[in-house]
Amino acid sequence: MALEIGLGISIGLGIALNPQDVTTPSTVEYLVVAGGGGGGYSYGAGGGGAGGLRTATGYSVTVGSPITVTVGAGGTGGASGQVATSGVNSVFGTITSTGGGRGSGNDTAPTTGGSGGGGRQDGGSNPRPGAAGNTPSTSPSQGNDGGTGFQGGGAGSGGGGG
Repeated sequence: MALEIGLGISIGLGIALNPQDVTTPSTVEYLVVAGGGGGGYSYGAGGGGAGGLRTATGYSVTVGSPITVTVGAGGTGGASGQVATSGVNSVFGTITSTGGGRGSGNDTAPTTGGSGGGGRQDGGSNPRPGAAGNTPSTSPSQGNDGGTGFQGGGAGSGGGGG
């Protein structure tokens, strides 16, 4: 079995067991969490969304059959001249949790994801909405929508989805 971490880093797990001495389950419980999105850049920017979370019991496994595991990294926050990025997906076999959406910045919209990125502050009368979460749709839901940005003057911004 190989454990794949982040963006293409693999670690071989060299575990040798005598199959006659081991009782193996035919199903396992899993918890798969993706990387969270980066927050936007500028005054009143939106927060990044949380990485999608998927968990359940009853995932079928077979002795001797490898299961690919990928752990998604978190997105980068926005900075002057750089747009924030979404989180990276995490995978366990056929189960994928989607990375969190990036938060909105001065000239960038939030993106969808496991949980959506948050909308930014708007000093005028049009609050900036956050992006959709649970994208792509899973049941049960892997995340929530990003928060809507604050409307009006003063310091404030939208939160990312949780």
